[in-house]
Amino acid sequence: MYEVALDEAWELFGSHLDGARSGLVCAISTQTLDERSRVALNKSAEALGYGRDACLFATLDADDAALDEQALFLLVEGIDPLCLIATDAAALTMLRNAYRCPAETGKANRIFGRTCVAFRAFSPMLDDGQEKQVAWALLKKLPTFER
Repeated sequence: MYEVALDEAWELFGSHLDGARSGLVCAISTQTLDERSRVALNKSAEALGYGRDACLFATLDADDAALDEQALFLLVEGIDPLCLIATDAAALTMLRNAYRCPAETGKANRIFGRTCVAFRAFSPMLDDGQEKQVAWALLKKLPTFER
């Protein structure tokens, strides 16, 4: 049953998805994340026990086609990740609207039973050593994964 939903999500939203096909961690961004940000998120997920290259990257605005809140809900539920990362404020706003729940940047939130951490802008944080530590502290609020 879950594999069918995953296949359908990739079929419907494949132009918006990249990374681990059945990613345990879904990073949602307004625009495509740069390679440095993807590597940082994958290394963070690995450090939390999710395994190597555990992130699935969902881009809201891809190939000149934007997802709306309903499509984002279907995408996330179809791929069914264990946790979510909103890498920018606009992605968090979309998640809040899609799931009709409150969530804030800079803290761990619960969205439809999943832990979600949210950043105002993740990529620029990697330019400064102290901001990197702030980002890592927030990412450590995701649940660890023990196999």
